[in-house]
Amino acid sequence: MKQFFKYALPGFLLLSIFVACEKEYESIESIDDKNVTAYIQANKLNVVEYQDSGIYYQVTNPGSGADVEYSDQVPMIFTIKSIDGKYSALDTFSSSNRYYNYLGYFNPEGVRVGIKEVLKKKSGTIRMIIPSRSAFGRNGSGDIPGNASLDLTVTVLDKNKMAAYEDFTIQKYIQANSLTGFTKTTSGLYYKIDVAGTGSPITADSTVKAEYEGKLLNGTIFDKTGAGSSATLGLTDVVKGWQEAIPLIKEGGTIRMILPSSLGYGLEGSTGIPAFSALFFTVKVTEVTK
Repeated sequence: MKQFFKYALPGFLLLSIFVACEKEYESIESIDDKNVTAYIQANKLNVVEYQDSGIYYQVTNPGSGADVEYSDQVPMIFTIKSIDGKYSALDTFSSSNRYYNYLGYFNPEGVRVGIKEVLKKKSGTIRMIIPSRSAFGRNGSGDIPGNASLDLTVTVLDKNKMAAYEDFTIQKYIQANSLTGFTKTTSGLYYKIDVAGTGSPITADSTVKAEYEGKLLNGTIFDKTGAGSSATLGLTDVVKGWQEAIPLIKEGGTIRMILPSSLGYGLEGSTGIPAFSALFFTVKVTEVTK
């Protein structure tokens, strides 16, 4: 009997320590729920939980467009921040805050479920508080840290009404930057001729040498010629906005233009250019070579 206690007692002690240690670990579900609840209360958010999922939603604009389906290619703008304040991406002109693809491809899953099952309509806006387990988990995604619960606000646009949306955005940009003297064409192009030029006229199939700068409406420069240098460009090879605007001046002229995405890189965008981005160009034509 003494021998039994000799070997059994250490075993019981180890088991007790193991059980005690286990009790110290709180599940990620419990941590998420506490953090999300505290965030909602601290910010006095008027949100509703979706089907006991731990995900909370508030439809801030119900929308009036067609129903959203997972098989739809949808343009969306969104802001996103972690509820602990360690991450935020609030610039809706940035690539990280714009999306154009199938709704069913959008991550995290909680967002697309919220759009499809709660928001339901295009041209609407929804705010979502998503626990980390339903967001990007312990590994995070890009600059979003692991175990980050997220606060997102997503606006689902209607791609059939993008002309009106982009024109509204361009007008707001013009007003915010106190720009004057811009003319709008029927295509949606806004332009202002700063210097008309006195040299050779420019036609739709001309080749020109130009100094230029292109930027997004948040001020990010995505392309420019070097100081004192120019680029040789065939107008048949550039975006539609340039094809329309550049022939409005002559050699030696300077023009500023704001292009909706339909005259730029479209709904998809391009390398360095976010989806459905309006673009601001300043162009000086230094020579007409053809």
